[in-house]
Amino acid sequence: MLKEFKATSVQKTILCRNPSLSDVFIGRSEIKEESGEWKLDNQLKRKLISEGGEALVFSEKFGGNEMAVRVQIFDPILFTKKLGADQIKFKTHLIFDFETAIDYKIGKDEKNNEDFVVPIHENVIRHYVNVELYDSGEMNEEDCLGWITIMEKCESNLREKLKKDELDLKKRKKIARGIQSGLKYLEKIGIKHKDRKLANYLLIGDVVKICDFGLVWESSGRKSYRNLGYTRKGKKYRYEYALFAGTPGFAEQWQLGGGGSHKDNDFLYLFCDWNTSWSLIYRSIDEKQRTEIDKIVKNCGVRNLKDEDDDIDYDHVLDNITKIISLPNAPDSFCLDSNLTKSCQMSNLKQQMTKCVNTELRNLTKNTLDQKWSNLCVPISITALLRFAMKNDLAFDDKYNDYTFEQILTTLTMIVYPRSLAGLNLNPKKEEKDFQTNDIETMLERICKKTYLKESGWEIVRKLGYLEQVPSECEFKNVILNENFVFCRPLIVTGAFLLPDDTVCFHQMVLDRVDDLTDEYVIQNSDFQHDGPVLRIPKTRE
Repeated sequence: MLKEFKATSVQKTILCRNPSLSDVFIGRSEIKEESGEWKLDNQLKRKLISEGGEALVFSEKFGGNEMAVRVQIFDPILFTKKLGADQIKFKTHLIFDFETAIDYKIGKDEKNNEDFVVPIHENVIRHYVNVELYDSGEMNEEDCLGWITIMEKCESNLREKLKKDELDLKKRKKIARGIQSGLKYLEKIGIKHKDRKLANYLLIGDVVKICDFGLVWESSGRKSYRNLGYTRKGKKYRYEYALFAGTPGFAEQWQLGGGGSHKDNDFLYLFCDWNTSWSLIYRSIDEKQRTEIDKIVKNCGVRNLKDEDDDIDYDHVLDNITKIISLPNAPDSFCLDSNLTKSCQMSNLKQQMTKCVNTELRNLTKNTLDQKWSNLCVPISITALLRFAMKNDLAFDDKYNDYTFEQILTTLTMIVYPRSLAGLNLNPKKEEKDFQTNDIETMLERICKKTYLKESGWEIVRKLGYLEQVPSECEFKNVILNENFVFCRPLIVTGAFLLPDDTVCFHQMVLDRVDDLTDEYVIQNSDFQHDGPVLRIPKTRE
């Protein structure tokens, strides 16, 4: 449904300079992700604490106090010559001008205090000053272009501490209770944090501070939260299912545009050693392995990690755990931490889908994805096969369009077996591709089998929709392609490309069919750097 709204000062400026944009409709999926990089001089680099897609945090001294300063930009026009410094106006807010938010519900007889309260809690990062940036022509101050926020400076984050195994069980329990307390407080005042990853839990000693409110579901509508740099304006932040964003491995499916899982992983890492945490979530196991893990968990004082609703039983674990859970055979190959550094805007995934005309694909979708250098060929190929099975084998009722290519791919890469989406400009960090291998069998094992804490990947995908689909199982097996091979359904195939420097690049693709007239394999390719979206290979080439 389209709704009218008044154009902001910046939008009017853009339209005046580009009259061809008048009456042009731009859909959500057509808005391109920013793929530029921050350019900092050496002095700023020395002060840098953290760097994100739209924000930088620096260390800075004010008098004798060391503080953290966040520079967060909502509109890249701030960095262009089309908006000079003389066109920016500033509005400064101090924490001393506000009271502590207690609840977000306001009774009939209560004074509406929406302009006078902000989050203040021991376990929530404290914003002391926030400077809002506006275009000088923005009279109503509705379209904020960015923030400069002065915050309390912390010593480290929980991800670093846990990865280095620097916290004993007593400190982990205190931190866990602090996270619980902070999150409950935020929900009470109308803020549900939707980017609950370890890097967003900062530490001062053993006191945890919840930070980074870029992805929140904010139900109070209070202007004061925005004034002090906690929540942003917009319908997107008022409804969980409208976020279309999250961090791989830590996002709930609802905020990624799908149904299904609401489970959070962040709590588990506090009570397991680093490799064990990842293994329990993502390593496929059989019943014998499950029995062995059950014994280890019980020896740590925990009856069961999960409650009746299949969620991690926070209170039981906190009250009863006697030592950190550690699997003696937990492999570091399932530690996916290096892939999962930044949140991603999943609404941009659809724009990456390339409509290929005259491709001669018959069994597979004609929407193929140019993966560029992302090493995402494995989940892309599996997605193609799952969609084929849903349509041809299982006759899924997709009345509400819940099983699109991009929705399945989102679920595989964000929930089932997390991957970096760097190569799709959903996270502009090219070096992350170096941590991803094209291990097709590991991914297929995860699709077909349960882990200790999670359903099989197929079950997670099957439950994406609002309509209940017929229960089914997913299996895979290896077959050998040769001149006598009889095609009956699409298959995943491994291609080997010889690069100019004589190195070999292995790439997963999907066999669409065998062309009996030309005696060729017809293959869907997702890496356009190596030929086009469709390859035709003679059957005589092994």
